[in-house]
Amino acid sequence: MSSLRLSVLEQIPLFAGRTPRQAVEDVVRLARGVEEVGYHRFWLAEHHNTGAFVSSAPDLLMMHVLDATGRIRVGSGGVMAMHYGSLQIAERFATLAALFPGRVDLGLGRAPGGDLLAARALNQGRVIDPDAIDTLIAETVGMLRDELPVGHPYASLEVRPRPETPPELWLLGSSGQSAAWAGQHNLGYAYAQFFTGHQQVEIMSHYRAHLPEGAPEDRTLSALCVSAAPTREQAREQALAAADFRLGLRQGRADGFREPAALTPERRSDVEAHLERDTAIIVGTYDEVADVLRAFAKNHRTDELMLVSYINDVEDKIVQYRELAARLTG
Repeated sequence: MSSLRLSVLEQIPLFAGRTPRQAVEDVVRLARGVEEVGYHRFWLAEHHNTGAFVSSAPDLLMMHVLDATGRIRVGSGGVMAMHYGSLQIAERFATLAALFPGRVDLGLGRAPGGDLLAARALNQGRVIDPDAIDTLIAETVGMLRDELPVGHPYASLEVRPRPETPPELWLLGSSGQSAAWAGQHNLGYAYAQFFTGHQQVEIMSHYRAHLPEGAPEDRTLSALCVSAAPTREQAREQALAAADFRLGLRQGRADGFREPAALTPERRSDVEAHLERDTAIIVGTYDEVADVLRAFAKNHRTDELMLVSYINDVEDKIVQYRELAARLTG
């Protein structure tokens, strides 16, 4: 595979000493930077009840990024469907698609995107089981496609505004079950490899096997975490911020993001040891990371790689993505 389609997932990590406004404005700079070098799409995550990320309202952030860019697709990575009504999601994304034709993605997720307390507050105490989430997602998709079956309670509803180009629809997942479900419902499929650092080699083939006959098969992407720099030493130092956060999650305390220089010697030693074991962060020179990404896409038969990284300096982040694009899409 000589050329890859590349995209970016941004969770908007909030580093110590930064304000939410600074973090969001850096997101705009990042989106413009990756747009300039040819990245295909830019997705924003959804997280609740955490000081680590500034991404609780992806559709509002999308509007901000769409307004500041001109070509790159912008989407939710994703909207956590259990917290919304089907018509609510459909109308919001139809509105975005009407304002920014041909540039809006709706990535739908099944996860809560936060703890149980946040989920309870978002849902006002309603208990939502996995089957109900699937029903809600299918209902949202049916509304946006104007394909709700006759007899459905909402079949007579019309989603307004009706955009010329509807949003591109994706399901986020990390299992064979979600891959099959995405295929059966003719959605794009995005696999969150960076959660665990693992992705079954056959998962995208499993997705394609469940697509309806004649459906396009090139709607797969894998999201991977990278830390690339001119030297391996620089890349490792850069990766310590992500490793520190991930180790904190493992230890049951999400401390947020800190620059490596802010780590105590004892903490730094623990973080460095964790980084050696953490397969979820791809660390190396630009050439080394590009080689890993190229091999991953080929071996896993994924059409697109969506990169995520945790770097405080937005200009360094843009340089990293630019250098990887030069090696993978040239």
